[in-house]
Amino acid sequence: MDKQYNSVIDMLKDVSDNNDFNKTVEKEINTRQISKALFAMRNRACLNQKQIAERMKCTQGKVSKIENAHDMDISIGDLVNYCSAVNMRLEIGFSDTRLTMVDRVKYHYFHLKKLLDKLIEIAKGDKTMERGVEKFAHEALVNISFGLIECLAKAKGKQESISTLYVSTPVNLEEFGTDLKEENRITAAT
Repeated sequence: MDKQYNSVIDMLKDVSDNNDFNKTVEKEINTRQISKALFAMRNRACLNQKQIAERMKCTQGKVSKIENAHDMDISIGDLVNYCSAVNMRLEIGFSDTRLTMVDRVKYHYFHLKKLLDKLIEIAKGDKTMERGVEKFAHEALVNISFGLIECLAKAKGKQESISTLYVSTPVNLEEFGTDLKEENRITAAT
């Protein structure tokens, strides 16, 4: 069986003993993370460079240059236009370099909560949207809970696998103030 690698850098380290060359190639790869992401986005959208160029109102050559550029050489304007061409939106964030990983997790939790609260606010007064948001909130609860349980198991050093489906004893949802209509019940697909 052929050996498989997680990255080009891992493969290079395995096949080349020239540390200077390996570091040069690794640096080159690491300075092209944005262009690599753009290329992946274009492929995911099933578009070629010419189609992107038409949407960006530029030449195919410019798209090629963007996809092969070093991260520091790509303008924000080009990123915005490219993302728009693949039906994506560019989001730029700033974060304090002094934040710990724990602080970053907390930040994302509160940002997620803020987005969910905004969904609830948008849905107010529209019964169909309210049911949809409630259903989504249940789905998010299940997914986030399972993700946190997996992290907890890893933190405890357990090597056993966590089942992606947990069936509990029946719960009286009325205790939680939840509407018991059929369309609001949580179902798990296997």
